Amino acid sequence: MVSVGYSHDSIKSFMTDVDQYLEKLERTHVVLFHEGGKETKNTEYGFINKGLAKKEHCFYTTQNPEKIADEMKEFGIDTEANKELIHIVKIPERFEDYSKMILDKVDSLPENSKVRVVSTHYFDFNTEKKTDRMAEIEQCVDDNFHKINGNFVCSFEVNQIDDAIRARFLNQLLDSHKAIIFLRKDKGSEMFTLP
Repeated sequence: MVSVGYSHDSIKSFMTDVDQYLEKLERTHVVLFHEGGKETKNTEYGFINKGLAKKEHCFYTTQNPEKIADEMKEFGIDTEANKELIHIVKIPERFEDYSKMILDKVDSLPENSKVRVVSTHYFDFNTEKKTDRMAEIEQCVDDNFHKINGNFVCSFEVNQIDDAIRARFLNQLLDSHKAIIFLRKDKGSEMFTLP
């Protein structure tokens, strides 16, 4: 287990530790629990940027592709120069085709291409039906992870999960991931690798 604490004054040092942790992982399904904000975007875009530097195909799933492309540019990612490697994928309004969509994108890459995926989930998870469906999708991705030649980070804003079902949903997500990152604005950060 790796545990890293930070204050707002030492955010740069903290982000380096999270970045280093992500770079040490190989072919790992990661769940990122966060509270939103700059730390989350720095982690997600830093992960993508390092992949682009290694000429890896980088996927970012989102409900708002235009906003993400603009944010990536603000972060310093040259989206135009890397247009062959950056794949910003719009998440369907409904969950049903989500995992198939991601796996189809990965399958369409040239053989042996290294990939990185940041999969964001900015939905209101306010019913057990929604959380159960999301857990099924995550399990489907994990069951087919042998097809993914790289790391896959699933990003969840904890505050968008209804309090009454939060603990249950977080436990469901732990079942389908091999590494966990908790980004907390005021209480530090923790990273765990599961057997």
